[in-house]
Amino acid sequence: MTNDVYTIGLTRTELQTLKVLLPITFPVIPYDTEQLDESEIKRITGQARCIVLNPKHLVAETLAEFIYDQDYLCNHGQPVPVILLSDHLTREQQHTVPVPEYLSVIDLHKRIDRNRSFAVKTLREASLPCWQNRVAMRSNMFNDGWYLIDLETTGVDVWKDSIICIRLVYMANDKIVGQPQMIYIRQSKPLPDGISKLTGITDEMLAQGISLEEAVEQLEGLSCSDTPFVFTSEEFTAGFLKAVFLRCGKSFIRPYIAIDKLAAIPFGYLMQRHALNIPSLIDSSSSGNLVFDDQLQELYELTKCVFENLCIRYDVRCPGQFDKLYAAELCGV
Repeated sequence: MTNDVYTIGLTRTELQTLKVLLPITFPVIPYDTEQLDESEIKRITGQARCIVLNPKHLVAETLAEFIYDQDYLCNHGQPVPVILLSDHLTREQQHTVPVPEYLSVIDLHKRIDRNRSFAVKTLREASLPCWQNRVAMRSNMFNDGWYLIDLETTGVDVWKDSIICIRLVYMANDKIVGQPQMIYIRQSKPLPDGISKLTGITDEMLAQGISLEEAVEQLEGLSCSDTPFVFTSEEFTAGFLKAVFLRCGKSFIRPYIAIDKLAAIPFGYLMQRHALNIPSLIDSSSSGNLVFDDQLQELYELTKCVFENLCIRYDVRCPGQFDKLYAAELCGV
């Protein structure tokens, strides 16, 4: 799979809009609908990162072939392109083409379109590095250690709000090792309305916790300073960690991977769902290695699923091989 975005049947205006919206690392390749046949459709779905189709300019059989090939790649452990529709299906297509519920219609004419914004965001996340200090990471994603980390906070503002709980569990050899840690952080004032109900954490639980400075020292004291953190939502989690370390006069330098952004590469077509739901969509029978905590369990299953699929689909077995996943040169990051 490359970073190529193929467009089929788009108008000139739609094509120009798409080129403006996408990162420069995504070449936009217009394709003439008259040249399409079964072999070309297979070639495009096997190469493209994203395919944008205008159904109004496609016969039902051609549209169905694109969708079928996408499902085939998914079911055979191959890289799967994101397929987007720039218009709604014709009445005939609605009756004859089995369209999966995750296939999105984007509008390239509106100034603001939610589906379009989400699709572009997904593609951007799949085009940019989503880690800190790849050089410091160990070489093998399966055998080396990883700290899965989840935060509970009083809000989403990294400077105004506070971390109230840090959940941690160690993952090695593709398994959870040891018991999860729950680090409760004392607060100078009662929790805001609704936070206890949302998180299950009470003022009484926090009163038995430790100070923010002690929590930072505990994170710094975790074994092996180059053992990476794995979490979801880089802006939220890394943002809060960097902010609290700074408040304590320290720098957050531990390497990390934002696993939800990394998941956008092998599972771009599923990223329209919540990233943590991907493992159940891939294998609904998977319960994995239970860690007795819903948030950490979901994070573990997503991490394991992403690592496995990076290996199967791209032959990427360690952070040092992440270059294979990106069109732009990584320059040793």
